[in-house]
Amino acid sequence: MSITDTVPKPLVEVHGKPVLWYTFWTLYNHGFRNFILPLGYKGEVIESYMAEITKGIFCNIICVDTGEDTSISGRILKIQDCIPQDQDFFLLNSDTIFEFDIDAMLELHQAENALVTLSSVEVISTWGLITIDGDTIRGFDRQRKVRHLVSDTLPGMYGLVNSGLAWLNKRALGYVDLEACGDFESALYTRIIDMGRAAHFPIKGEWFPIDTPKDLRTINLAEEDRHGT
Repeated sequence: MSITDTVPKPLVEVHGKPVLWYTFWTLYNHGFRNFILPLGYKGEVIESYMAEITKGIFCNIICVDTGEDTSISGRILKIQDCIPQDQDFFLLNSDTIFEFDIDAMLELHQAENALVTLSSVEVISTWGLITIDGDTIRGFDRQRKVRHLVSDTLPGMYGLVNSGLAWLNKRALGYVDLEACGDFESALYTRIIDMGRAAHFPIKGEWFPIDTPKDLRTINLAEEDRHGT
């Protein structure tokens, strides 16, 4: 069973509110007033919901029907004219609940004169983790946060988990063929990193992606525990 059998992912409910409700109000409370939504599956329902929750407040909502099966690069291609030239914009997934210092991330992005600023997160492993010291097992744990991932291809380096939340300058889009690239993030981010124009911001705050029914159950149970219900 998919969590999007009856509703689009942004409208899946977490503790009685759609994910989109959390996303919008988090951004609005951080000062965002202009929002561009490249819509696909059940896009008209999302557009209607956005009109409902923004009634009576000052903000500019642009909804663009980009098609149900369109890739990320294809969606950005169809909405890029809505982004002012040379403007920094915040790119995010519609399936993540978050709260962190977005303003500090923008300050870093601009101070570094970056075309792209990526953010990393610690994740809680859904598997049991075996703690190893040399060849000796020292422990076993569940619900352990994972900060670094070891790279098999780049000895001496380690990996960080990409949060999917990024600041971009519109000029960055000129370094990738949006019509031809299959994987927008890999194509663009690799190019910008190679150019030395990427920055990194480690998120210290809340971040929870909702991809599966298990994710949805986990976050709803966490909310119930937090509120003592």
